[in-house]
Amino acid sequence: MQIDFLTVFNQLTLSVFALLAITNPFGNLPVFISMSDDLDKSTQTKLFQRVVFTAFVIVVVFALIGTIIMDKFFQVNLSELRIAGGIILIVMGIKNLLAPRELKEHKLSAPSDAIHDRIIPLAFPMLVGPGTLSTVIVLKHETGLIITIASITAAFVFMLILFAKAYLIERLLGKLSLFVLSRIMQVFIITIGVKMLAVGVTELFNLASILAG
Repeated sequence: MQIDFLTVFNQLTLSVFALLAITNPFGNLPVFISMSDDLDKSTQTKLFQRVVFTAFVIVVVFALIGTIIMDKFFQVNLSELRIAGGIILIVMGIKNLLAPRELKEHKLSAPSDAIHDRIIPLAFPMLVGPGTLSTVIVLKHETGLIITIASITAAFVFMLILFAKAYLIERLLGKLSLFVLSRIMQVFIITIGVKMLAVGVTELFNLASILAG
């Protein structure tokens, strides 16, 4: 079987871009800095690394067994997931676009407790949420498991590098530039949500055959 490398590359690129748009690392970067600016550099680096790794594991596990969970436990089909995921992305994108998340201080007296106490809210649901998980299932169905896992890996490697250079990037780009990038990402999130919702409704109600007939 001949492999169309251009098609694979396009699918991989679009999948990586979709994951980065939904996880919104540029928008989360100032929030992560705000929630860890009381930590020393070493602890902060370990925190960011474990946050990205934890989020990566959550997404990969869901990509591997998410369909089984849908079918066996919740009896949800892909069309229904597209509709639910699309609505989540649209609402999330509009909410973040019109009412950006505030930067709140999160101080702890003991730096040794920081990673344990902050890793879950930062990894899930801030970096990875229901919209990301539903998108991964759809990507797996559309592009296959290998491309999905590859795109997840590429996206999270990018985020690992991004958060490792968090303060440098914030100084170079400035908070305003990060804010603008974050808002642009929200527009793409809404667009992905609309497409996902439209495809889900079309499949669920078999609108393609109805309109064609």
